Amino acid sequence: MLGVRCLLRSVRFCSSAPFPKHKPSAKLSVRDALGAQNASGERIKIQGWIRSVRSQKEVLFLHVNDGSSLESLQVVADSGLDSRELNFGSSVEVQGQLIKSPSKRQNVELKAEKIKVIGNCDAKDFPIKYKERHPLEYLRQYPHFRCRTNVLGSILRIRSEATAAIHSFFKDSGFVHIHTPIITSNDSEGAGELFQLEVKAKGTSLCWLKLFSLVMWLLLLF
Repeated sequence: MLGVRCLLRSVRFCSSAPFPKHKPSAKLSVRDALGAQNASGERIKIQGWIRSVRSQKEVLFLHVNDGSSLESLQVVADSGLDSRELNFGSSVEVQGQLIKSPSKRQNVELKAEKIKVIGNCDAKDFPIKYKERHPLEYLRQYPHFRCRTNVLGSILRIRSEATAAIHSFFKDSGFVHIHTPIITSNDSEGAGELFQLEVKAKGTSLCWLKLFSLVMWLLLLF
């Protein structure tokens, strides 16, 4: 009887004791993950696009970027993971532990525990190819993808910093930023007013005649 009572007490204690729960993964950007000072196994979650895939016998290496930094975050996963949908350009969500990297190329790396493919990408149909330098004329055809390249990403970051500095200078000087009307020949779904411009020969300079030698329709956007 005494043994049965002890067994019942142990069962009740085990059933009432709380099970250890994992802390929820903190969502970080790639820039914040790369700038982490103390990478001691903190559980994090990142989202981004795959920039490169390298599979070995025991380890699978991914480089994920979300646009917050030119540098990508290295993700280390088990080689037994199904990597058929882990293609260049695919969007993924990775959860794992942020640890110090043994390699000298990067300070930290993400040891993946779970990789979820949000959007699969067909490498054959994707206009931007892996390890291929596309000319700027080619990238102009794909304005929604060209910002993922290092060249256009660097240019857009420089333009962003320059624009912010100019706006800050004029704002500190007491100026007000306004959007002036735009004169264009393109109709934009009724957002402006179309008017006709004609040239009269009398009292008109020669430069004006060369510039407006034809009757033109212009659009004024507000």
